[in-house]
Amino acid sequence: MFRICVFILVLLAGSVAPAWSADGDRPFRAEADAMAEVDAALARAEERGTRLLLVFGANWCHDSRGLAGHFAQDDMAALIAEHYELVWIDIAWRERNIDVLRRFGAPAIYGTPTVLIYDPAQGLMNADTMHSWHTAYSRSHDAVVEYFTVWAEARPAASLTATSAVYQQLIADIDAWEMREAVRLNAAYAQHAAWREELAPHFERAGNDEESTRLVELFHSVEQDIDRHRSNMRADRADLHAQAHERVREALLVLAGDEPLGFDTVAALDANPPEISLDYPSYPDPLYPWEDE
Repeated sequence: MFRICVFILVLLAGSVAPAWSADGDRPFRAEADAMAEVDAALARAEERGTRLLLVFGANWCHDSRGLAGHFAQDDMAALIAEHYELVWIDIAWRERNIDVLRRFGAPAIYGTPTVLIYDPAQGLMNADTMHSWHTAYSRSHDAVVEYFTVWAEARPAASLTATSAVYQQLIADIDAWEMREAVRLNAAYAQHAAWREELAPHFERAGNDEESTRLVELFHSVEQDIDRHRSNMRADRADLHAQAHERVREALLVLAGDEPLGFDTVAALDANPPEISLDYPSYPDPLYPWEDE
């Protein structure tokens, strides 16, 4: 029995994540004027020649607090102080400060935290990975330091395929699709957040009152639908980008034949653009109860 207890304690100790604690790091302030803070930080970044680091998250989010815990370590604090202007932006239940998010090129929150690195002269730097930080708490500290060290000065790498006007049009089409779906998702966030406030008394009575229990169960069912929608959008966005790159590259290879790919191949493709379609996802309609009203 003693050995079993020791074994369990060892397992529990091994499951505790990093040596730092995320519980004490709650930097997101609901009362902050996020747009004004971003304006001031952007002005400082332009003056200093650094980059803007925008973290969209919430204090209720384990991974948002996890990233704050990483940032509080001495090495990360020094790195941020030298290379970035950091702003923590509260998103409430993913419906707050969406105007700030969209200002910098991201139409919706798919996971928390969402991290944008913006260069005043070059624009959004980490568009491909800004939605990947929903696993921040479980990332190793070394991996976090490496990421922000690289993006302190790096520029997004542009492949030969990405220089094609055909590819760029496909990306513009994907962006338009994402914007349309983001409007729907953001409306769901806002509706659900308002509903959360309205149901506050029912949360307290759920389990003891039949109507309250029904309403709370419906609330959580819709919450699951929203979570699926945002997870699907994040995955579908990545898949559409991959499709665009792969299909344009295939068209370039066919056009080049036995010759090596070059900018002349891209110019030839753009001069006579082929029909390239992408496999866009189809989401249920209506997806949420209020869409059927």
